[in-house]
Amino acid sequence: MTANHDYSLTKNPNIALMGKGQRYRNQDQLNWKALRYGDPVAFTALYNSYSKLLLSYGRKVHNDRQLVADSVQELFTYLWKRKKHLGETASVKYYLIKALRTIIIKEIKKNNYYELNFSENKIDPYTSREDQIIAKEHDIERKESIKKAIKNLSKIKNLSKREREILHLKYFTRLPNQEIASLLNINYQSVKNVGVRAIKKLKKLLVTP
Repeated sequence: MTANHDYSLTKNPNIALMGKGQRYRNQDQLNWKALRYGDPVAFTALYNSYSKLLLSYGRKVHNDRQLVADSVQELFTYLWKRKKHLGETASVKYYLIKALRTIIIKEIKKNNYYELNFSENKIDPYTSREDQIIAKEHDIERKESIKKAIKNLSKIKNLSKREREILHLKYFTRLPNQEIASLLNINYQSVKNVGVRAIKKLKKLLVTP
């Protein structure tokens, strides 16, 4: 069934007042609502918006590229088949990432893979905030080096698996700390703490000869 509803944001007179991130979130919500009505165009829009992001995150959860690709395919197949039974969600991005992570972990357990790329162990507490650390860097070149290091998390061996995962979720998928905490089933403060520890490790790498 194709929905006969207008889900476009372009006719909204307040659209110019929204930030870019807010516009994307609103469009996600409209596409999600349209998908629940059976709109194939909305389904395709969600796939085009999130398939690459999900593949990137999935490969951080496990190295098997085929398993990750199959899991993304399984997720979108499920969404289409169950579209009329989907509920509302406050964040489409969070829903998709959480669902993909669940599928991958299920496949890993079913196929007896040895380990995840990211540890499920508890995190030791730390204090402060990762964003504050970067913001306090007055040396622009140093800040750019930190950003480049974050982009190459898989090559940084002295970060723990959980540290790499949280940095990826925060700086690549841009999930807020509260959603990261819920996704990983850890408390909010632990997300902030481990981010600080990881950023400090990156800073030490930059000054180590």
